[in-house]
Amino acid sequence: MKYEHVPEYIDKIYEKLKGQHFPHLVNAKILFLVNKKKMVQKGNIALGKIMKPSELIRFLSKDEAPEDGYDYIMLLDGKLLAHCEEADIERVLRHELRHTFFDSDSSTNPYKLVDHDFSDFYTEVELNKDDPTWAQRVSQSVSLMYDQEKDQKNAPSKSPF
Repeated sequence: MKYEHVPEYIDKIYEKLKGQHFPHLVNAKILFLVNKKKMVQKGNIALGKIMKPSELIRFLSKDEAPEDGYDYIMLLDGKLLAHCEEADIERVLRHELRHTFFDSDSSTNPYKLVDHDFSDFYTEVELNKDDPTWAQRVSQSVSLMYDQEKDQKNAPSKSPF
């Protein structure tokens, strides 16, 4: 399978971030999943992605997320979760959560998505001023892991015969 549930510590990071930065998500239902395949957006590796579920997914998930199903689905790269430091995973999670918006005027589904302020979010630049190139560093590391995995799969097998 391409997807699996995230480790338990992701929920703990999310709860912490929600309390610190995202009070508008207090009632949001988010499904966090590990994507075990490389995600690419606009030619670059994507360490995470948040999306709105389709009406079908919302219907199918209403038993897991009572009422109307999940409000968001967040995919996190499997190699990121397996090999990177928790601080960098938290940065990815926080960045993806910046895409969320609560529209109090909407009566049907107030949870929306917003795009970047520029190639990032001004708030994230300020929060990451201690390590401004973290995203490039982590992206390169994860991309290298995928490249090495691909090279290993394509390497000729060494048979003793």
